[in-house]
Amino acid sequence: MMPKRVCDLQGSFTDGFNQTVSEYKVIAVAIDNSYNAAKVLRRALLLAKSCSMLYIVHVLQTTLPYGEKSTITIDPSYYEILQKESMELFVTAEKNIENTDVNFETLLLEGDPAEEILKFISEKEVELMILGSKDKLGSTKNLGSVSSKIAVNAKCSVLIER
Repeated sequence: MMPKRVCDLQGSFTDGFNQTVSEYKVIAVAIDNSYNAAKVLRRALLLAKSCSMLYIVHVLQTTLPYGEKSTITIDPSYYEILQKESMELFVTAEKNIENTDVNFETLLLEGDPAEEILKFISEKEVELMILGSKDKLGSTKNLGSVSSKIAVNAKCSVLIER
C-alpha cells in the first residue's frame, strides 16, 4: 500500500470543488502616491463590485524603516504637507469611484505601513487585502518590504498587483 501524499490529507483536487466559496464582503486596498497605486485601485474596484465595503487606506510613515518602532520626529510644517498630499490622494481616488456602485471609506493611518495595515486588516475583519509591489521596472524578485510583510503575516487573502 502506498503512503498518503501530503496533498491527499485534506482530500483531492476534485474533492475541493465541493467546498463553498463566497464572494469577498470586506476588501481593503492600500494606496500611495505611486504610478502603480492607480492600477491597484482600479483592480480593487473591479473586485469590489459585489462586496459590501471597500476600505481605501493610506499610511503616513512616522517610523523609521527597519527601525523597530523608532519614531520619526517630523517637522510640523512638513507633516502638514504630508497630510495635505494624503488628502489629495483620497480626493483623486474618490473622483475615480464616484460613478460606481461601490460602498467605500477612506482612512489615513500613521506609523509603520506594514504594521498599521496588518492591524487594520485584523480590526476591520478584511477578507481580501489588495496592494502593489514596488515601483521598480523589471524587478521580478523584490516585492518590497511592506507588501512582503503583509503577504506573510496577514490573516486574510492578499492580492499583490504588479
